[in-house]
This record gives sequence, C-alpha cells and structure tokens, in this order.
Amino acid sequence: MRDRMLRRRRFLRAGLAAAIIGPGILGRSRAATAGAEEDAVVRVAKKAKPAELNGMIWSLYYRNMQRLAEEFRSLTGIGVRNIQDISIFQIPQRAMAEALARSPEFDFFHVDSNMIPSLASAGLLEPLDEYMAETGYRLDMVGNFASFMRYRGKTYGIPTDGNVHIQYIRKDYFENPDEQKAFADKHGRPLTWPRTWEEHQQIVEFFHRPERGLIGSGSLRNRANGVTWWYMYFYSAGGFPFTDELEPALATGAGEYAVDVYLNLKKASHPEAPNWGTPQMIPQIVGGHVFSAQYWDGTCRQIESDPKSATRGKFLYGLVPGSTRSGRLVHRSISSPLAAVLVNRHSPRKRQAAYLALYWGTLRNSTEIVSHPEWTFHDPWHTGHFQSPEVEQRYTRAGLEAIKRNLLVTTPPIYLTGHLEFQDALAKHLSEAYIGQLAPREVLTRTEEEWRRLVAKIGKRKLKEELASYKAAFPRVDVPS
Repeated sequence: MRDRMLRRRRFLRAGLAAAIIGPGILGRSRAATAGAEEDAVVRVAKKAKPAELNGMIWSLYYRNMQRLAEEFRSLTGIGVRNIQDISIFQIPQRAMAEALARSPEFDFFHVDSNMIPSLASAGLLEPLDEYMAETGYRLDMVGNFASFMRYRGKTYGIPTDGNVHIQYIRKDYFENPDEQKAFADKHGRPLTWPRTWEEHQQIVEFFHRPERGLIGSGSLRNRANGVTWWYMYFYSAGGFPFTDELEPALATGAGEYAVDVYLNLKKASHPEAPNWGTPQMIPQIVGGHVFSAQYWDGTCRQIESDPKSATRGKFLYGLVPGSTRSGRLVHRSISSPLAAVLVNRHSPRKRQAAYLALYWGTLRNSTEIVSHPEWTFHDPWHTGHFQSPEVEQRYTRAGLEAIKRNLLVTTPPIYLTGHLEFQDALAKHLSEAYIGQLAPREVLTRTEEEWRRLVAKIGKRKLKEELASYKAAFPRVDVPS
C-alpha cells in the first residue's frame, strides 16, 4: 500500500498535529458509544499513573488514531504528547537503533509486525499478555491472523492495519461477452476466475494491450516491493524458506517455480515496472489502466470510496490465484507491511502505553480507525469489521468478502530475526534477474549463499528456536470457503 519512496521526518506535538493534519478527526463523532470492552481497558488504566507518551508513527496512520488517543487522555490521564513522524518503511531501522541503545525515549512504535522477532529478540519489546489478561482484552483477528502478533508464545503487537493482497480484475473486460468468446476461441477454455498462477498468466497476456493503454498485470517488480509477490508464488507451490536445521531451502522445485512465475509476468507488465512502486502503480490501477493485479486491499477502498474515482464499480475482487504444484490446490496471500503498535519494554511508561494500544484495538475503536470517511491507510483485520456497515460502506460487500477470504490464507514474509536482511538479499537478486543482469537459476543459489552467512551471524540455534513462531503464522486452510 505504501512505498519506501514516501518518507518524512518531523517531530510533532500532538496539539499542533491536529492543526497540521486537519481538524476533521477531532470533531468526528464516535463510531459507536463506548462498550464493555472499552470500559474494561479504561477501568484498569485509571489505576496507573497519568502519563504523556512519545510514539514513533507515520502521521498518515496517526491521523486516524489521534481522536481516540485524546479521548483516552480525557478518560484516564494517559495521552500522547509527541510523535516522531517517520514512514513505516523507515521505522524498523530506527526502532532497531533504539533497541541497541536500550533507549526509553519512545514508549511505543507503530511498525510492520513482521519486525517482531527482530525487535523482541533484541530486547526492545514488552509482552502484552499481562495487560490483555488484566483488561480481558482478546485479539480477535480473522483466521490465523493473530499469530502474526505473537513470537515464542507471547503477544507483542496490537494491529491497526490488516494489510493483505487481494485479486483485482477489471469487471467490464472480464464480463464482456465478446472478450469471453475471443478468449475461449484462443485458449479452448472459458474465461474464468484464475485458480492458478498459470491460468492467471494466460489471462493477463490476453488482456495486455499497452497500445490501448491497458496493462495486463499490475504486480510490482521494484526491488523494495516486488519480493512480496514472490512469497505468494513460493508458498502456494509448497515452499518454505528453511529446513528444520535452518538450511536455506530456496533452490528447490518450489523456488524455481516461484522465480519462473515472477519473471513470466514481465510479458504482461509495464516496461517501467522495475522502477515503479505504489506511487506509480496505484494511479494506474485506480485509473483503470490495469486489467489484473494482486494488490494491497486499501486500493479497493480507494476505487470504491474516493469521490474522484473513475473506476467505481468497474472491478471484481476475489481470491488470489494458487498453485497445484504440491499435488493439491493451495492459495497463499501475503501481509506485509502489517502495521501494529509495539510497546518499548525500556520505557518507564510501558504500562500506560500498553493500555493505550489495547484501547486502539477494541472493536469499536478499531472500526473507527478503519472506516474513517476520508483517511485511508488502515484496513480491516478484526472479525467484527466484516459485519460493520461503516466498514462495508468504504470497501463494498464484495470487497470485504475478498479481503476476508485472502486473510484466511495469508502468510508472513521471513518471520525471523533478521527479517529485513534476509528479504533484501532475495529482493536484490530477483530484481537483478528481472532486468536481465542475473540468470534466473542464480537468483536462488546466490540468495542461499547470503542467507547462510546471515544464519551464521545471527546464530543457527537462536533461529531454530524461532521457527515454530514462523510456522505458526501460516494459514490452517488451503482453499478458503
């Protein structure tokens, strides 16, 4: 949803931030009256001392959360004094620096939850289970999604954004009888929703018409983001990046399959795809210049809710394709980045920060965050969001159903200490292969070489102990109903 090219640095006082990011959130009425869940958090939080917290969070996320932070201050004396405004893609490095310094400066971090293993193992994060038990808070996420917030048996994050890739297809082309006949005549089968990546390839090549301003595939292929798609191909083919002994397991049939799918889509992609991130691709999708994409679910909201959208009602939303390479049909989506509030265990205000995180994470409050009438960046994750009229109004019923189905089969990237380093090595070689600087088969062997060095640096024993948390984050179903 967001790209690394988007980055800002600014220290904002919470009072001044309201003027900078607009008064709308301060005057916005509650999504619903406070209920038992909120009351329980407030009741326990009142027993703690009043505190003014410092957070590291991108203001594009915080603007949806600020009204609730101020409400919490009025109820408990616990509020947010300062935020350091940094892109979610830059916070992991900054948070790791805080971990190494054991700094108490920031009370909470709003960051990709896939960083939990790295930050927890570095000693930065406070487990939240004690505070959840105190307040009776339950992390109610779709399917197995709550496992993305856990590491080695403990809960470390409270989500605000349920990022997941869903499938987008241009409805007007897909349901056109003339297009359906032409496709069937060419391929000897009806034009149907793509069950597999092979079917998807066939369809996007058919609809790739750059001379008419239509791109077949809107998948990203830049170094920063393209690797996200590779995970879907690899996991759906039955791949897992490591053996139980922490040997890299990329140069396998599943790995080669994933590289082939990744590179084959070049036939139906924009020639500038290696240089494009979300600032370039989202306007292409929302503008109707892309036939098919697996993309972050927030784009659905932009298509259907933005008053300026020219494509409202012109897209179909559904399950991402899968693979039968393992002997059965397996669908795997991806959730990265997955924004969550993590608490600094070195902070003298960690208890108060934990209570605020729980307050943001209740059904009532998270619904307000996700369904803001103007501001996006937070997408559904709570089971209750999928019954919410406010959320449905932003995403449509079809959009919500697609999001839920993909959440049921979503996966993390490398959910281990060293996540960024492992991923960047793979991303680098995929990017090189895409532009012809590296032979496809060398992508995996070179990445494995770098990964072995990373495993040795981090410690094989340590990573072996983390494998259970990584595997626990995988879905329990292959084909969601």
